[in-house]
Amino acid sequence: MARNSHTRSVFGARSEQAGLLVVAANTPLTFQRTLMPRSNLDQALVTGLAAAINTAFVGLIQESIQATALQTLQRGRTRGERIDNASRAAIVFDLGAVGLGMGIQKAFAARNREPLPRAAIRTGGFMLSVTGTAGALVGLLQETPMARKRGVAPVMALAAAGLATQGEFRRRRGERLDAGMEPEEANTSALKAAVSGLAVAAVATGFGRGQRRTAEAISRTASRFLPGSENIWRPVGHAVTLAGLVLGTRALMHQAYSRIASKEESVEAAFDIPPPNPMVSGSLDSLVPFETISKQGRRYAWFVLPRDRIETIMDAPDAVQPARAYIGLESADTEEARVALAIQELDRVNAFDRSALMLVSPTGTGYVNYAAVSIFEFLNRGDCATLTMQYSARPSPLSLDRVNEGRHHMRLLLEAVSKRLQGRPEGKRPRVMLFGESLGAWTSQDPFVNLGTKGLEDFGVDHAIWIGTPHFSKWKEQVLNDDRPEIDRSLVGRFHDIGEYEALDEEARSKVRYVMITHHEDGVAVFGPELMVQAPEWLGDPAERAATVPPGMRWMPTTAFLQVLVDMKNSATVVPGVFMAKGHDYRADLLPFFHQLLGLPATPAQLEAIRSFLEAREKVRSDWIGGHGKAGQSMSATIVRRWMDEQHGKGGDETLARIVREVAEEQFSAGGGSTNT
Repeated sequence: MARNSHTRSVFGARSEQAGLLVVAANTPLTFQRTLMPRSNLDQALVTGLAAAINTAFVGLIQESIQATALQTLQRGRTRGERIDNASRAAIVFDLGAVGLGMGIQKAFAARNREPLPRAAIRTGGFMLSVTGTAGALVGLLQETPMARKRGVAPVMALAAAGLATQGEFRRRRGERLDAGMEPEEANTSALKAAVSGLAVAAVATGFGRGQRRTAEAISRTASRFLPGSENIWRPVGHAVTLAGLVLGTRALMHQAYSRIASKEESVEAAFDIPPPNPMVSGSLDSLVPFETISKQGRRYAWFVLPRDRIETIMDAPDAVQPARAYIGLESADTEEARVALAIQELDRVNAFDRSALMLVSPTGTGYVNYAAVSIFEFLNRGDCATLTMQYSARPSPLSLDRVNEGRHHMRLLLEAVSKRLQGRPEGKRPRVMLFGESLGAWTSQDPFVNLGTKGLEDFGVDHAIWIGTPHFSKWKEQVLNDDRPEIDRSLVGRFHDIGEYEALDEEARSKVRYVMITHHEDGVAVFGPELMVQAPEWLGDPAERAATVPPGMRWMPTTAFLQVLVDMKNSATVVPGVFMAKGHDYRADLLPFFHQLLGLPATPAQLEAIRSFLEAREKVRSDWIGGHGKAGQSMSATIVRRWMDEQHGKGGDETLARIVREVAEEQFSAGGGSTNT
C-alpha cells in the first residue's frame, strides 16, 4: 500500500505541476487587449478563472493519461504488486499524447463554417498535445539529478518562469500591433490585476484541491468494490464531482431566476400609479391592467412622446398623439390569450388606422429602447402605434432559456397582425415595421428561420431594424451566408454604422429593407460557447480585421471565452443622456438609420432637435427614477403631498387631477411640453 501511495503522490504532483506550467505560459495572454477595456477586477477574474479552469482541464487529462499508463502496466500483475517503472512509462504515454493530439488537429483542420463538434475535436487534440507536453516536461524534470537532490519545486519554478517570460514576449508583440488603435478608456494596472488574479486563482485552486480530495475519496471507494486501482478510477471521480457542481449551480441559478423575475414584476415607486394618457397600456382606459405590465412596461407607457413636442420639433400642426401598447407576462394566462389581448389593445388605440405600426420584441427584462420608439414617433408625426409583448422578466444573459417562448410569441403576433391587416382595404393598411434589440433582435428574427427574407415579406413586414443581434441568431446566419431561393440578399444588410450603409450605391441602398446594426466590438454580437473550442472568423488575418478589433488579439481555448464574456458585460455600459455608437450602445445609430431606411422627411435641423431632445429627456428620466425610488418619494406620494400642501386636503378631485398632470409633465417633457391628458 505504501508503494501505491508513493505512485499516487508522484502522479498527483505531476498532474498539478503540469497544470502550473500551462497556466504560467497562458497567463500573459490573459492581459492582451480585446474588444472593450477591462477594469482591475475584470482582469483579475479573467486571469484567475483562466488559471483555475486550465488547471482543472490539464489535471483531468493528465490523470487520464497516467491512468492509461498504469492500466497498461498492470496487465499480467496481481493487484497491489509493485510497479517500478510507472513514472517513466507515464512520460512515454505523455509523448504519445502529444503525437496523437497533433494528429487529431491535422485530421480536423479548421474549415469555414464548420460544425461545432468538429472544432471541439480539434481543440481537444490541442489540449491533449499541450497537456502531454507539460506532463512529459514535468516527468523529465522529476528525473533530473537536481530534482532528486533538492526536490522538484526549484526546477518547476524556473521552468514556469521561463514559460511565463516567453508568453509575455508574445503578448508584447501583439501589443505593438495594437499601437495604432485609440487608447483604452480603462487602463488596467498590471501589478494590481496580477495580484488580484493570483488571489482569485488561489481561491479557485483551494476549491480545486477540495474537489480533488472528493474525487480521490470516490476513486478509493470505487477501487474497493470494482476492478481497477485507485489511480484508474480517479478521472471518474473528477467527472462525478464536476457533474455535482454543475447540478448544484443549475439549482442556484433557477432560484436566482425566480427572485429576479419577481423583482421585475413588482411595482416601481417612481411609476406606481397608472399613466394619465389614454393612448397607452396600463392607463385607466386600457384593457391591460396597470399592475400586469411589469416595471419596464410601466416606464415605456409613462414616457410616450407628447403630441405638442412632435408639433414643435417637426413643425407639424397636424401631429397626433402616438399610441403605445404593452402586454406583460402577467397580463393574460397563455401566449394565445396575450396575443388576443394585444390585438384588442391595438384596436382600442386605432393602431390599424394609423400610417405605421411597429412591433417590438423587448430584451430579457422586457425593456424597450425608448429612443428607438420616440424616433419612430417623431418621424411619423405621431401617426403611429407601437406594440411590445413581454416574454421574460430576467436580464438577457439569464433569459436564454426563454428565447423559444419569445420566438413563439412573435410568430403568433405576426400571424395575428397579418390576418388582421388582410381584412383591410389595400390602401388603408399601416406600414409594418419590426424592431428588436439584443435578445429582442434574436427573438424577432428566428420566427423566420428557414423562411429567409420571403418570410418577412409574406407576413407583411415592410421594414426591420435590429441592433446588437446576438451571435446565436440562426436566421441572421442563414440570410448572410446561405444561398436559398427564399433569400433575397439585396433586401437585407448588416452594417457597423450609417457610413457603411451610405457607402452602398443608390440602387443597392434603395433595395435594403431589413437592417442589422452590429458594431464589430460588440461582445453581445460575437460571444458564444463556441469560443471555448473554436477560433472565430472575426479573429482571422490581423491585416483584414475590422478597425475596432485589436490586431494583436489572439484566440486561445478558455481564455478568449472569458475575455469576450467580460467584453460582453462591458459593452453594455451606457451613460444616461450621452448617446454613443460603441459596443452594445446603439443609441447614436438609431436616428440616422430610422430616417434613411423609412424615408420619412426631416430636415437636418429637425434631426438635431430630435437628438438633443432625446438625450435631455433620457437624463430627466434617469434622474426621476433615481429621485423617486423609495416609497416616501414615489410618484403617488409626491402627488398626495403636493395636493395636501396646496389645498390642505380640501382641493377636491379637480385639484388632484391637475397635480397629477403637473407631476406627469415634469418627468414627461424634459423641460417643456404637455402630457396631452
